[in-house]
This record gives sequence, structure tokens and C-alpha cells, in this order.
Amino acid sequence: MAYDYEMAQRLRRLGRYQPPPAWHEAVCAAVSPLAFSVMDGNALFTAENGLTMTATAAAREWHSGDKAAAVLSGGSLLVIDKI
Repeated sequence: MAYDYEMAQRLRRLGRYQPPPAWHEAVCAAVSPLAFSVMDGNALFTAENGLTMTATAAAREWHSGDKAAAVLSGGSLLVIDKI
């Protein structure tokens, strides 16, 4: 592609849709079974529907209302650690 054409394409895309952030603040919604909600409670994840935890997060004691750093990828949530 010519340089000017590529630059024009980039300028056209500047104001378009931006992807959501990779990191989310998850909130522990329930302890038994362990469940986390993200996106202001619009999505709830448990072990049966896509909740995955790092070894660090799994070793922690969780209480309802605790906050965690999490990555939302596809249809699953990876909880990194407590905030």
C-alpha cells in the first residue's frame, strides 16, 4: 500500500470503536460456591461457567465483597489476585 493511503485509513479509524480494557475489577459475589462478578454485576462467573484462578488467587481466603484483578477473555474470567 502507498504511504498516503495507509495514513488515510488510520485517520478514518481513529474515532471508531475502542476495545474494552483487558483488566477488570472483579467482585467476589458468593463464597460457596465461589463466584465473581464483573462489569458492574452484568456477568457472573463460577467454576462451572468459566472461572479460572491463578495459584496465588486460589490460595487466598475470599469473602463476599472482596475485590480482585481479573482478565476477561472470551467466555471465561481469570482471577489474578486480590486487590
